[in-house]
Amino acid sequence: MKLLAILGIASLAAALAPPPVCEQCRPLPNENKCDITTSCVYVWGHKGSTPAPYYCACRAGYRATGYGADDWTKQWRLPWYGGNGDPSQEGRVFVKPGVKCDTLCDSWWLGAKGCQEVTLKDSCL
Repeated sequence: MKLLAILGIASLAAALAPPPVCEQCRPLPNENKCDITTSCVYVWGHKGSTPAPYYCACRAGYRATGYGADDWTKQWRLPWYGGNGDPSQEGRVFVKPGVKCDTLCDSWWLGAKGCQEVTLKDSCL
């Protein structure tokens, strides 16, 4: 019975936790810390983040190398909307600075519909 209570409290704490932080890069040549296989990009189409953040972005169709596709602490996708309000870059994978992106996604050829194996986060802090 005590074990169920502890598990219930742990589940509640996880549900109430703030959205995970997505580590940003700095768009300055000596300070961005992105791996050479990525670029430090301004994510202008990501809602809910003010000001808009800079993240290390993998090349289209690629994800982090050396990590499971579901490891959202190292790589993630975001709802990224175009000028007309439609999703435009949801297939783009972002990674923590220093993480290499040399692994092809399962459906790399699908553009915005590709890389579905990587976690799509609602938002980042």
